[in-house]
Amino acid sequence: MTATLHTVRFVPVGGSPPTADRAATRFEAQVSSHAGVRHGSLTARRPSGAHPGRPCPGFVDEHLALDLTEPEGFRWRRHADVLHVGLLPAADLIARLAEVLSAHPGCAVTTAEHRAGTVLILARTGSRLIVRPARGTQNPSTPAPSLTLGSLAHAWLAAGRTLADVTGINAAGRHSPESAQPWLSLPRRRVGG
Repeated sequence: MTATLHTVRFVPVGGSPPTADRAATRFEAQVSSHAGVRHGSLTARRPSGAHPGRPCPGFVDEHLALDLTEPEGFRWRRHADVLHVGLLPAADLIARLAEVLSAHPGCAVTTAEHRAGTVLILARTGSRLIVRPARGTQNPSTPAPSLTLGSLAHAWLAAGRTLADVTGINAAGRHSPESAQPWLSLPRRRVGG
C-alpha cells in the first residue's frame, strides 16, 4: 500500500522541554504506520520567544504520506501531506520537488533520493534538509526511509517549529556517515549567486 497514515509522536529526552541554560534539546521520535513503528531522534536549537518548549511533551501529528513511485499512489496524491517522488538526478532534485509542491497545494513536505540513499526534504516554506545514510545501511533506496524522514519533518512543522531549527536527526538508518552523531544540513548557498 502506498498511501499510509503516519502518526508521529515527539517526546523530549529526559521528559522536559529545553531550559534557558540549554541551547538545544533532543526529542525521541516515534513514527507509526501500517508497516510498523520506526524510532529515531531529532535534535534542534531552542527556539526564542513565548513557546521555547515546542513541541510540548507527547506532541502527536497524524498525516497522509504517499509514495508517488507506486502506480496506486497517484489516486491519493491530492490528499497527501507528505509526498515521496523517488530517485532523481541531483541536477533536477530541488526543481522537481518544488514542482510537486506547486502541483499539490495540500502537500506540506516532499522527499526524494539521490546518490546512494541521500534524502532531500523540501518543505512548502522553502526550507530544505539533506539527510545522508548511515554506514552499512541495507538497501538505502527504498521509499520507507524517505517517507519516515518526511513524516518527521511534517510533524516538526506542525508543531510550529522550522526546519532551520533542526541540527541533527537519526532515523530510518540515516545519520552522519562521518561520525556517530546524527547529521543534517542545509544546502550551502553561493554568495552573490
